[in-house]
Amino acid sequence: EIGHHIASFEAWIESQGSWAMVLFVLLYAILSSAFFPETLLGIVAGASFGFTRGLALVACGNLAGMALQYFLASHRLQPVIDRALASRPSLAAIQSAVLQQQLRLQLLIRLTPINRAMTSYVLGAAGVSFSRFMLAGMAILPNLCLEVYFGYAGKHQAKVAGQSGHTATLHDAALFVGLVFAIIALVSVSRMARRAVDEATAAATAGSGRASGLPPIRRP
Repeated sequence: EIGHHIASFEAWIESQGSWAMVLFVLLYAILSSAFFPETLLGIVAGASFGFTRGLALVACGNLAGMALQYFLASHRLQPVIDRALASRPSLAAIQSAVLQQQLRLQLLIRLTPINRAMTSYVLGAAGVSFSRFMLAGMAILPNLCLEVYFGYAGKHQAKVAGQSGHTATLHDAALFVGLVFAIIALVSVSRMARRAVDEATAAATAGSGRASGLPPIRRP
């Protein structure tokens, strides 16, 4: 049943030509800025446009969304974000630390499982450089690859499941084994990045405390 609907949706996409891709990029930028799950958008892209084209569209939509979120955070939503950070000391500490290590720490933050849109809003309100902000955003490319690949693999499985007499092939096995290994690799990288962010944030907070005459923060 899913395979039938996928075929109908693919026919609609083909009938729209390049406008379907433009619309997807715009929707990705707007919906991600409104905290719609980016993972779901990546899966839809992989299932609808294939892996290569879907990845390109998701990457463009993500960059457009980041630019929009930076503009909103730095020009429209900064007071709202500052009030929100008052009750989120961990995010406030990251926002303070990122100004001392703008590119390195932003790259690490993008590798963690923290919500992408929330990260962009926090960084934009902190006043980081726009060029470094956008450059660091490229660090999420492995995550985008996984999301799009998941949609691509799921569409393949939905199609073949509807074929009578279909048996699992080496291609099917390689498709999903690759997906499992990619998930394991990204989880490992995310954990290492999160530890590095915590250490950098703690060091920056301790440094700020010494500079202001306050005792450094000591972890148990």
